[in-house]
Amino acid sequence: MMNDIAKFAIVSLILSFALNLMAKDNETVYRAVYEFNGIHTYIGNDWEPDLSDERSEVKFRKDILRLELYPESSFCYSYYTWNSDSLEKVPDGEKIWYEMFRAWYHGDRSSEPTYPHMRSTWKIVKNRADNTMTVYDFYDNEHYQYIDSISTFNWVITDSVSLKNGYDCLLATCSYRGREWNVWFSTDLPWHDGPWKFSGLPGLVISAYDADGLYQFELKDIYLVSDPVKPWMKKPKKTTRQKFLKEKFEYLKQLDGGVLTAEFGIKVDTSPEKPRCYRIGLEKDYNYK
Repeated sequence: MMNDIAKFAIVSLILSFALNLMAKDNETVYRAVYEFNGIHTYIGNDWEPDLSDERSEVKFRKDILRLELYPESSFCYSYYTWNSDSLEKVPDGEKIWYEMFRAWYHGDRSSEPTYPHMRSTWKIVKNRADNTMTVYDFYDNEHYQYIDSISTFNWVITDSVSLKNGYDCLLATCSYRGREWNVWFSTDLPWHDGPWKFSGLPGLVISAYDADGLYQFELKDIYLVSDPVKPWMKKPKKTTRQKFLKEKFEYLKQLDGGVLTAEFGIKVDTSPEKPRCYRIGLEKDYNYK
């Protein structure tokens, strides 16, 4: 009798063939929608949360990610960042944004900012044909671009099977650029893809979280789209991944609470008795000390 892994593999092959054939014939595009919860501020002495510190107050922030799934590529971006950037294309968009920001600033600033603002700033294009990943990101009013690879995940697929968000899933683990990841994926959705940079599994990522419990991705919906969002960005400066991550971290580290709120909608406690640190980020294999 076949085990669960063998059954999932057969189903994956059948669905993969059917969906790939349909996608190539009709240029079908699917949109996977993920909820992304990630740490952004915390008490810590070494740029990571120190939960033993009695002042510790780890703060998380929710984002909604969209993953546009094409036959041979994908595009992942934050819905909130897309919504904010879209204002620039509207006549008097800058004026509209300022009026919305001013209304929030002079209102109840203890609440979540109500004006359009960025959350996850990265936009990621994966191209399976040439095995590349192009990352577009932003800080200090400058746009950047660097090239990464979609083959840098060394997955270990385990025997663990579970129902996650309505899908039969297998568990895969991976050590990736300074963090240990547990990722549930489903071969019922045979895209070798996922939110953020995740890729290379024989199915779509359904749920992912790091071993420290600081970041979590959850698939909320997937559906056909007739008008997928295309990659958008201003003329970016070319850089390298580690150089960009280090420079952005150093920039964010020295910002005061007001600038963080205005630029990213991030509210922090800047009182002396609660020193805060801005997050290192999803990847921490660069010299951030």
